[in-house]
Amino acid sequence: MTDLKEAENKSFHNVLRQRWIMWLLLVSLHLITNFHRVSFNVVADLLTAEFNLTGAGLGNLAAAYTYTYLVMQIPGGVLVDRLGPRRISILTGTALAAGSVLLGIAPSAPIAFMGRLLLGFGGSVILINIFKFQASWFRPNEFATLAGLALFLSSLGNLLASTPLSISVGLIGWRGSFLLAGMVTVLVVVICAIIIRDRDEIQNPGLKNGSGHAPNSETAGFMSTSLLKMLPKLFINGRLWILFLINTGIYGGFIVFSGTWGISYLVHVYGFGLEKASYFIIPAFVGYMIGAPTIGFVSDRMRSRKKPAVVSFTLYCLAWAVLAAWPGLLPLALLYVVSFVIGLGTPGNVLTFSMAREASPPGYTGLVTAMVNMGVFVGMAILQPLFGFVLDLGWEGLVIDGARIYTLEAYRFGFLICLMFGLMALVAALLYRETKARE
Repeated sequence: MTDLKEAENKSFHNVLRQRWIMWLLLVSLHLITNFHRVSFNVVADLLTAEFNLTGAGLGNLAAAYTYTYLVMQIPGGVLVDRLGPRRISILTGTALAAGSVLLGIAPSAPIAFMGRLLLGFGGSVILINIFKFQASWFRPNEFATLAGLALFLSSLGNLLASTPLSISVGLIGWRGSFLLAGMVTVLVVVICAIIIRDRDEIQNPGLKNGSGHAPNSETAGFMSTSLLKMLPKLFINGRLWILFLINTGIYGGFIVFSGTWGISYLVHVYGFGLEKASYFIIPAFVGYMIGAPTIGFVSDRMRSRKKPAVVSFTLYCLAWAVLAAWPGLLPLALLYVVSFVIGLGTPGNVLTFSMAREASPPGYTGLVTAMVNMGVFVGMAILQPLFGFVLDLGWEGLVIDGARIYTLEAYRFGFLICLMFGLMALVAALLYRETKARE
């Protein structure tokens, strides 16, 4: 019996040493999700011409990704809590691969729409899955830092969807680029299936020396209370609704600029080529990559979620105010700065996931982070087609190579709407009652 116990301990601690590799694999799936989330920025005009789309039509095609994402949040959070990170990673990764391939071969806009829906389904719970893994394998006071680090690393997908994607489109076309992304995703899924292990798959004696949670605390907490009894309590939790509003107001604007309309704005208004325009989007991704780990680290060290979030959202709103109110064209140097600040201010929303976990009972990390994460995709689902609708209202009839060309005034009105959403998030953050990072 003693030998068996020692073998179990050894097996568990071997896997414990591999937890960073498993975590990185889950993050790599989120990297692929980010790539698809913002890839329309590069191919927007190509898809408009290919499928004869209006601005609103392109906005709806881009937002199709968010529709299944949004619908899957609550059921997806429950599935993450029940099925565990390994099975969820295989399921979601397979859907991502299938969606990418379907988009690459789509003969019409409806088929492309279905591909985007599949991509949304695949990406819908990947971030929640990462948070569930962190809650099981790492210390509670590491959660915000790890969440920020996860968003930092996965933001490489945003960078891949800028200049590298534009180069790939030039070499193998937009269809070939999405087919290649699908093949890479298949490889990642296979590695996940081989390496990732759930905490409760191991005869686990617990983590020693403060290296993590008590054994299976997430699973034990989830099973201790009926889901039907817990859901109503979570839905009337005012703090969770404040966090929902924060995410609704912040992330959609970032995607509008970096993932859907930013490059079109630079091409239409400044007359840039596709590759040159993509250079001005890169600062937004760099700002996001700097802001995400920084704000998580600062928040954990300060033991405060509210103060760093308010500072972050204030910067975000200032950047949109400049875009909306600047008379005439922004100087190029200022355009770089504004792009960077939009990216830097956005990841303040990473703190909402730590806030949600601290404002809810243990064992429900997947469910509560899913509820809060819904706000991200409500914002995206509203802002992307709304921005396109606003552009259509200001369209003066100019078409070049099958794509509609919009004016500076039309874009500035769209930027004003993004500013209003950002202000909503800032007010919600100011209303949040600080917990001092205590559960």
